[in-house]
Amino acid sequence: MNKELNNCKELGDCVVLYADNYLNDIEGEKLEIACDTFLNKGKIKVVIDFGNTELVNSIGVSILIGIMEKVREKKGVLLFSSLKKANHYVLDVLGLTKHVPVLQSEDEALKKLLVADV
Repeated sequence: MNKELNNCKELGDCVVLYADNYLNDIEGEKLEIACDTFLNKGKIKVVIDFGNTELVNSIGVSILIGIMEKVREKKGVLLFSSLKKANHYVLDVLGLTKHVPVLQSEDEALKKLLVADV
């Protein structure tokens, strides 16, 4: 099975990963593979942008937790951006937003990461 990297954008020592419309097992795995690839390249400032994501299911949440742990192991920084209200609520109720800051936009997240001292 061919697993392509999700859409992404590199900017300096930062990377933005774009979550798909429905973050489930298949799409979540693609996101995790993309994150692993960039972490292994030394890109430890990561934004996951949810601007196109309508739904995050329970498997998607568990994959996000795994990504959080991997970024933490690399002593990196992870931010979420552009969460729709329903998805923000789910991640908030589950406690993820206590560990990962949520920014309104990709631009806002990148500005914060570009000045982050990791």
